[in-house]
Amino acid sequence: MKENSNKISKVAIIGNTTWGQALAHLIQNTQITILCRTKDESENRTNKINQKIPLSDNIILSSDTNKVLTESDLLILTFPSQTTRHNLNILNPYIKLNHKILIASKGIEKTTGKRISEMISEELPQIIEKNIAVLSGPNLANEIYNEKSTSTVIATHNQKLFMALKTILESRHFKIYPSNDITGVELGGALKNIVTIGAGICDGLKLGNNLKGAFISIAFSEIVKLATIAGAQPLTISGLSGLGDTLASSYSPLSRNRRAGQLIGERNSISAINEKINNIVEGIDTLHGAKNLSDTLSHDSEFIELMIKVCHQELDPLTLIRKTIGEV
Repeated sequence: MKENSNKISKVAIIGNTTWGQALAHLIQNTQITILCRTKDESENRTNKINQKIPLSDNIILSSDTNKVLTESDLLILTFPSQTTRHNLNILNPYIKLNHKILIASKGIEKTTGKRISEMISEELPQIIEKNIAVLSGPNLANEIYNEKSTSTVIATHNQKLFMALKTILESRHFKIYPSNDITGVELGGALKNIVTIGAGICDGLKLGNNLKGAFISIAFSEIVKLATIAGAQPLTISGLSGLGDTLASSYSPLSRNRRAGQLIGERNSISAINEKINNIVEGIDTLHGAKNLSDTLSHDSEFIELMIKVCHQELDPLTLIRKTIGEV
């Protein structure tokens, strides 16, 4: 295969997650392999979304990193964002110059505030920018698996790569729109988790949808400010990967971040939340990443700091609402 070819015939999803399996379900006409962490995991074909229905025979599970990457043209990243550097270091020896990467994970690095594409540039310097794309939108895994219609955005500077990805992933239930704003699509998908946690806090405090809507509006304006200062286009943040994702997550019982916020509003500790949800809650780490990003950009992070204090039980949740909106 030529180095500049955009042909995609074999796809590897990196991360046997709920989201990874949902995306695998979308890919019907291309060989798809999910790369697992261990052999035991690869031998367990549990459907993480609906355990009553077996995984499609079209989906292969494997823990053989060398074989999977050697045979794949496209790598779709679906692992938790805070494991990005660790996983990229594992992948590094097997990465080819002509590998295409679709970032489907959402989040920013907790300790640096860096986006996943920035970490790829640092950890996989052999990957050229035109071979990187980002997917983000109001895309709850359970709804996608059950073929409820939605839309998403794929951002890339390579139109041919966009068209190849669209061909593989798009269906009548999953509409894909193009963007060239990688920064905006990444930050929209990551920072929306901050708003979603806050929306859940409103639910936990039983404040009603009027006040919840007011909080979402004010909190969303805060992430728009941060994202645009970081280089995102305002229209991107107000589109599918920002506002659309925020609204879907903030009102859905399927959103782990909204559920975590609800438990925080009910005065549960982080340890209790992790036990009750029994899955990764990206938004709490995103708060710390957003604080580091704000500090790097010398941007006011008062709202983010309030959210962090509430999440760590250093501030009562009702105080967050009062400081954000006013007396309630």
